[in-house]
Amino acid sequence: MTSLSMLGAIALLLLSILLIVIVLQRENGLADRMVAVDALAACAIAGCLLAAAASGQIVFFDVAIGFALVAFVATVGWAYALAATTEDAP
Repeated sequence: MTSLSMLGAIALLLLSILLIVIVLQRENGLADRMVAVDALAACAIAGCLLAAAASGQIVFFDVAIGFALVAFVATVGWAYALAATTEDAP
């Protein structure tokens, strides 16, 4: 990647992280916060991939894959927990 496109990608990634943090502060619902944290995990994966592109190190791809797997399992777990709590509510 050229340095200009890399800087643009980093700027967009930082902007999306900033917007996600704002959503996390404003939202009160558990489901909305779960979606925001999942989007934050996607930004972390994108950051790993950008680091791999910038440095040329293949190990960042492995980190991104591992983080994606952990984020997926965590999202499924939180969704299951949220569904269980809403079924128990009167």
